[in-house]
Amino acid sequence: AEAMAGERAAQALGSAAVPRPGRASAAADTEAMAASPDFSGWDSGKVAEWLQSEGFSEEWAEKFRENEIDGVALALLKDPDVLDRMGIPKPMGGRLKFWQKLDSLAGPKEAQEGAPVPGAQAPQQAAQEVPVPVAQPQGVESSPLPPQPQGTETLVRDAAAVAGASVEVPFQSDGIEALVKDEIQFVDDMCQLLADLDAKDRDVALLLDLKSNLQQLFSIVVVGEFNAGKSSLVNAILGSRFCKEGVIPTTTTINMLRYGDGEQTGSSQRNADYIELFLPVPLLKQVTIVDTPGTNAIIKEQTRLTKGFIPQSDLILFVTSAERPLTETEGKLLDYIQQWGKKVVMVLNKVDLFNEVEADIETVRSFVRDNAGNILGIKPPVYAVAGRKALMAKLGRADPNSDPAVNEKLWEESRFGSLEEYMVETLSNRKEAAKSKLETPLGVAERFLTNYDKASALGTSVTDEDIQVIEQVKQALEQYEASVEKELDLQIAKLDSVLNSVQRRAKSTIASVLSAGYISSNLVGCLTKSKGIEKELRNALSVDLAEELDSLVENFGKTLRDKQETQWLLCSALIQERLRNRKWSIALVKPDLDPIIEKLEQKVQWDRASSTPSAARQYDPEVETVLLGQSVTQKAFDVAVATSAVGGGGLAMLEVFNAGILDAAAFLATSVGLLFSLGAYPGMLQEDIEKELEQRAKSWKTGLKEEVSALLQEAAGSSVFEMEQAFKGYTDAVRTESTRWKEVAERVKDSEKRLASIRSRIEGL
Repeated sequence: AEAMAGERAAQALGSAAVPRPGRASAAADTEAMAASPDFSGWDSGKVAEWLQSEGFSEEWAEKFRENEIDGVALALLKDPDVLDRMGIPKPMGGRLKFWQKLDSLAGPKEAQEGAPVPGAQAPQQAAQEVPVPVAQPQGVESSPLPPQPQGTETLVRDAAAVAGASVEVPFQSDGIEALVKDEIQFVDDMCQLLADLDAKDRDVALLLDLKSNLQQLFSIVVVGEFNAGKSSLVNAILGSRFCKEGVIPTTTTINMLRYGDGEQTGSSQRNADYIELFLPVPLLKQVTIVDTPGTNAIIKEQTRLTKGFIPQSDLILFVTSAERPLTETEGKLLDYIQQWGKKVVMVLNKVDLFNEVEADIETVRSFVRDNAGNILGIKPPVYAVAGRKALMAKLGRADPNSDPAVNEKLWEESRFGSLEEYMVETLSNRKEAAKSKLETPLGVAERFLTNYDKASALGTSVTDEDIQVIEQVKQALEQYEASVEKELDLQIAKLDSVLNSVQRRAKSTIASVLSAGYISSNLVGCLTKSKGIEKELRNALSVDLAEELDSLVENFGKTLRDKQETQWLLCSALIQERLRNRKWSIALVKPDLDPIIEKLEQKVQWDRASSTPSAARQYDPEVETVLLGQSVTQKAFDVAVATSAVGGGGLAMLEVFNAGILDAAAFLATSVGLLFSLGAYPGMLQEDIEKELEQRAKSWKTGLKEEVSALLQEAAGSSVFEMEQAFKGYTDAVRTESTRWKEVAERVKDSEKRLASIRSRIEGL
């Protein structure tokens, strides 16, 4: 059942899954599981249940069930590529939470057995029972792990003395525990910062790995171009041909060399790119050596693998060949290493090509030291060696049939002793080893902080450009609003002109019907208060207000559309350019003015169905005709009565018509009275009516203009609002970005201060 589950999990996990051993090694695999955390025995259902109990979504749980991830496979899910292949959601926050929960899940088991001291790495059971094959030069058959050559006693003895009887860490003193604790907390906070910034999940996974590495051995990573002699150098250090050598790229995977003795020797291929070799070399009790694929090979994947492992190193042995020392591509690789703040030791290999000409060797060594120093910012130590001769010397010492004199000569010519002494000294100096170990996560964190500091500055600069565009859009919209207001005032002025025309006609009509000529010629009608005067006023006050308002709305709507089109073309062009530069997928949709114009028409136009004015309720010609008609008719009547009385009707006429207006009939009988009744009196009455007309006109003109103006302003405001809403997606995104980069800058500066404080404490050890 376990083998079947392993096959399903391996199929889901792809190359990242640990290959399951055959049935012959089932016992070893069972033993390895027993040493794993308690969750190793979970089935896929239990794993999904645990996920949900920790607050992960049903989508997460379903993906784990689909891929049949059991407890054994669960331990392999710190690889972001595996999560990608499983279809796990991308947001970094969720993945960081998963990895943290996974670490805490393993925590109780470790606590029961005693948490490992930072830097420790327990020997691991090999996943294969067969001995690891030893890579030999072409033409030489492979063989099991060879016996340790006797010629390595100096290195082995010194390294063993450093390592002691068991695997130890670079630091164990009480004074450093608080520092380690603070650094672990800092790394956790850095992971959270990167997650909040939606950084690459590989960056977060790298920091988490480095935090875990604080509890593992000191690591030395060997890098260089292919055919520079990296593998031969590693073999010389270890004293046997554990790594493949050749004139073509031979190392195609990351080979992590760890200590293993007896049944613990062997290899374990963790994934397609990563193999662990467990070797009976005492030096590996104190250090993990990593042999990386050669760079600048035709297989570009090898360069990617090497670069990917550099950040995890505590010390880098940079191997360059005396045939072509420090090439351009090697310079680029050194620059990449410098960006991670790594400690570098340069190894000038194959110096035996100079045939022991010391001057030539020193010239090349100085060249490497000076140029590497220019790139790294500090001149690194440079060791000139002949790796193959060193390996031949050690292998010869292990062969009882070899000539000791030849072996010693090879050893001296290899110049390897100084490099070994440096390595032993580095590992023996626990304080310096501890500093390097603690510096590793800080160097990586510093790289990320530097990048985000630059990104923050760049993001702020780019956002400032967006803010300038927003300001331009704001000004354009203000101009649009001002031009619409101007058009509104123009339309109201046109309406005012129409109403003034009505007022002028009414005033002219009043003057006409109250004139002596009109009253004299229409005396009977005036005395009988006929409808003739109202008819004259109706004609004067009549206006097709519906048509006028239709025209007003049509003109205003057309102007609104024209002005919107102009500003839309300007503003959308500015924003679209920024969106292309930003690669933001924010859609800009031109506002539709039709609903706004239709609403305006409905409110302004007359309600013809009910013959009730809507916006024009402030002015009704019929009402005005009746009200003014009554006043004008009465005034005409008064003049007619006065005229009739003066003309001979006398007091009897006054009684008949019950005028009751003139106080002195005698006055009317005089010539002065006649002149007054036919001249000054009608003028006085006309002034009264005109004042009344002025008051009424002011009332309905003000009311109508205010109401129509309010409706036009509402339409104008709605159009401006819709324009602002059309750009709101962009403006909101810019404001969010601006706030985000300010927060990033603050958090980065705070993290930089914390990093500097921790680094200062490390330097003070």
